[in-house]
This record gives sequence, C-alpha cells and structure tokens, in this order.
Amino acid sequence: MAGYRGLAAAGRSIVDLLNRRFEEQLPPAPKPLRAVLAGTVDFDQVNANPAAVIQYPAISVYCYRITVDLETRPGWSAVAYADGIPRLPLRMHLLIAAWDTAVESELEYLGLTAQILESESILTGPLLHSSGDWSPGDAIQVVCDDLALDSMSESFATLTKYRLSLPYQARVIRLDGRRESYGEPVATVAAAGVNP
Repeated sequence: MAGYRGLAAAGRSIVDLLNRRFEEQLPPAPKPLRAVLAGTVDFDQVNANPAAVIQYPAISVYCYRITVDLETRPGWSAVAYADGIPRLPLRMHLLIAAWDTAVESELEYLGLTAQILESESILTGPLLHSSGDWSPGDAIQVVCDDLALDSMSESFATLTKYRLSLPYQARVIRLDGRRESYGEPVATVAAAGVNP
C-alpha cells in the first residue's frame, strides 16, 4: 500500500472528495465552501487574514489522533513474516467542523459533509490522492467514529475554541516498510584433516 506519505495522502483524499462534491452540489458563490486539512495552529487564525488556512465558509478536517488498527494487525504481521515486508495498519481519527458567520449555514455544511461521507464511504482508485503511492485495489473506509463527550472535551481543551464537530475515522491506512534484509548466505568450507 502506501509509504510514509500514506497518512497525508488519506487526508488529502478526503478533502479532495469533499471539495469536488461541494462544487457539484452547491450553487456558485463569490466565496465557495471549501474543505481544508487543519492543524491546531489553524484554529487560532480562522479568517484572520487572507493567508489563514480556514477562511469562511469552510469545513475543517482535523486529525486529532492516530491509532494502530488492532483488528487487522495480526493478519498483516503474518503476511510480513512470509514475505519480509513489515506492514503497519493505522486509523486516523478526525474531527470535522464547519466554519461560517451563521449557525444555520454551519449546520447545513455539516449535514452536507455527512451526506457525502456516508454516500461515498470507501475511497479507492482515482479517489485516492496520488501522493500516497497506492497499490491497485487499495481502499480507505471513512466511517463515523465513536467519541465520548469527555474525550471530545479533552480534545478541544487543548484548542482555543470549541467547535461543533462530527467525529470520523479513516481506516485502514496500511503503511508498508522496506523488505527486511536476510543477510548473505554463509558458505562453510571444511578442510580435511590429515592424521600423522
């Protein structure tokens, strides 16, 4: 599957899908709705200047956690044992938030985003961003995440602003390692002993 760029490529794939569907489904506007990958620093600079990542109206896709996919890890470990290529299956935990001046618009944008992700929850082929070096048949599933209220509060405690968000996860992003080196075969040379 993907090399070290796989996580970033998965995030870009989700953002690209959302932007394509926003363009198709929303009427043309002077400032169209845009999805962006956001980091914690971007929440402090929302709409602050023309260079800010999050500009109204926007949907931010924020990866707040990455975990190992424990369901598929044993199977990939067995495959790695057989072919010598280590594989790490990962899940990206995302908070998707809407940004606008009107609450009604933010709720509409979140509804549209949920509709898109539910309708096209499996990203494969041309829906996967090319920077991931994907193999044929690779796929990422984007599904609702189960995030308890206290966990969401903890996530936003580190941020400056609380935002109404939809928790999602992208799974399984499998990062492939390099083939393990088995070393060179050892040749043993035996010398015939001569008895006096």
